Amino acid sequence: MATDPPPAVSIGVSRDPALTERLEAAYDAKGPDYVPRTHLLDAGGRAQYLNRLILEASPYLIQHAHNPVDWRPWGPEALAEAAARDLPIFLSVGYATCHWCHVMEEESFDNEAVAAILNADFIAIKVDREQHPALDQIYLTATQLQQGHAGWPNSLFLLPDGRPFHTGTYYPRPRFIQVLEAVARAWRSDQRAGIERGAEQLSAAIRLFAPSEISTAPPPGAAQFAAAVSQLAGMQNTLEGGFSSSQQFPQEGFLLFLLDHWRRTGEPQALAMATRSLDAIAAGGIHDHAGGGFHRYTVDPNWRTPHFEKMLYNQGQLARAFIEGWEATGNPAWRRAARRAFDYVLRDMTDAQGAFYAAEDADSLDAAGKLEEGAFYVWSPAEARAALGAEAEFAIETLGLGETPTLEAGPVAHLDPTGVADFAALDPLLERLRLARDARARPLRDDKIIAGWNGLMIRALAEGAVAFEAPEYAEAAARAAEALWSRLWTGERLMRLWARGRALEDGALEDYAWLGLGLAEQGVGDSQVAIVQGIQNMLGKNALTRSALAFAKSAQVDPSFDEGLVQLSKAALEQRINIKLELALTAMRAADSTPAGAMPMVQLYRGRVERLAGDMEGADFAVIALSTDRGGVERVAQFFADVQIENLKIMLDRSGDFSRRAGVLGLPATLILDRQGREIARLLGDADWDSPEARAILRRVIEMTGEMTGPDHA
Repeated sequence: MATDPPPAVSIGVSRDPALTERLEAAYDAKGPDYVPRTHLLDAGGRAQYLNRLILEASPYLIQHAHNPVDWRPWGPEALAEAAARDLPIFLSVGYATCHWCHVMEEESFDNEAVAAILNADFIAIKVDREQHPALDQIYLTATQLQQGHAGWPNSLFLLPDGRPFHTGTYYPRPRFIQVLEAVARAWRSDQRAGIERGAEQLSAAIRLFAPSEISTAPPPGAAQFAAAVSQLAGMQNTLEGGFSSSQQFPQEGFLLFLLDHWRRTGEPQALAMATRSLDAIAAGGIHDHAGGGFHRYTVDPNWRTPHFEKMLYNQGQLARAFIEGWEATGNPAWRRAARRAFDYVLRDMTDAQGAFYAAEDADSLDAAGKLEEGAFYVWSPAEARAALGAEAEFAIETLGLGETPTLEAGPVAHLDPTGVADFAALDPLLERLRLARDARARPLRDDKIIAGWNGLMIRALAEGAVAFEAPEYAEAAARAAEALWSRLWTGERLMRLWARGRALEDGALEDYAWLGLGLAEQGVGDSQVAIVQGIQNMLGKNALTRSALAFAKSAQVDPSFDEGLVQLSKAALEQRINIKLELALTAMRAADSTPAGAMPMVQLYRGRVERLAGDMEGADFAVIALSTDRGGVERVAQFFADVQIENLKIMLDRSGDFSRRAGVLGLPATLILDRQGREIARLLGDADWDSPEARAILRRVIEMTGEMTGPDHA
């Protein structure tokens, strides 16, 4: 007669029967398709061990739910138990797609001998760094201060109140056992006082890095920007691109700053540094040439050998860098790189409602069933020939697959950064490689939905929709925005992430900032999402701003932040429009080939020229009224119809399409130009025609036209 399997518990642990019942029920609820991540299985394939992490939603924590270690999630209960039992805490911080986290899991946390020590002498706590970014930053700082370097897994020993006293990262199992035994002996001995002094010293050092108040420093200006460019010039790898002579991270923030600096100043050095890096990234092994998108970093300075995990935040930021680089240079390889990143995310990293997953792992099963970093991505010449047949040799040569591999798994596809690839011939072959690759065991996908990371991707898609005239990207951005807002906005605040059907953790400041920027940029597309329209107003009356204020107040931020945020939003939007209008007018003045009598209109986006209104029909002046708010456009039109200035052509954007492309959003912009496209005057904001600014506009027009009839508005 069959009997139920005995309840799985952590090794050496006596557990409350009610808790055991809860854990077993959660395990059973996973269903028949659930595969426990452990090699410690019974004859029926059921995990021998079970801990509290089975109750969690984080994919990373669930990975460790069947370790023999008696893991707890971070929370007051775990700290209280450490205090009650007078035990130190072992804290392990990582994330679901972290290669070295997996290595330490397999070597140590899924090992019964290691678990016996941890369970007897420590309270073991697991933290998903992507779920708790603030905790991650605190404890990463601790490790950096004590060890001089830091990373994941981040392995720390804490007092029961959470203060760290000893830190490390990845430990091989023999070394880890030594450290565990040494800490346990010291805790039980007369060294306890020294441990507590060390914890206080380290905590005091950490506090020096914590912001204590809102900065009152003025915004950076030309001098600071020039200094930043100079500093980056000293950091750059002039041979390989990037900003390192060892491991290479994309450093998207540097690249976007350099491109923005070039747009504002025309400084060639800034564009040259960005160009060198973008060329290297587009050609290197960090670029997934078969499937699109980018890996997190490379372990070598020439961008050839990646650490293969693929993070959503890299896709969003690198896509933007390639878009803005293409707009600056017209390099078709960069346009291709951005579009392929979008293809990858929309194909492989998007859930049924349109939101974007967090990451894909570096590791997957190779042909022998062994978990191997990069196994999914590498191509031996024999594998390429099997997939491509007679056309394989061109691909093998172009992608460098015949060169000596730089890692055990096999050759990584890469291009010659100094050459010009024949993409018309190569791309169909890459698609065949991608389809063949889909038959392999795919890496683990971390299916958390993180608010801020989704904001980065929404922003990139919205920019791509405009730059590439691709409405499908605008639609994808709008769909993601709706999915995020319906799941993560509570009506009062933003939640950070969505996992296993529930919203978790209050949003961090980066979530408000990145999602806010994404939603604002998404308004440039053709979406009718209500929340996006609210954010377009940027006047502090929409839900996102209210949530930011609530967040700030909950953090005891200076109450003057309320008014300052509103003013900052308006000022930032006006500055953005002004920059784009300046680029547009520069492009118009450079359009020497425009036929006489025709008014060159512009797209007002990165200086690319297109006709909006056509022939000036003999008019000497043009009023351009731009806004996504049709009412604002009509008010401008009515005013100029009332004043009846002769030789004046009124050009309206009643559809709002032109204005969305221009990034004008809900804030009307009114320009008056002469026949040569020279700007006479400009008014930003919903026109109050009794204002000094409006009077100044009319006065200048009157001075140039010499006559005016109708109501006296001047």
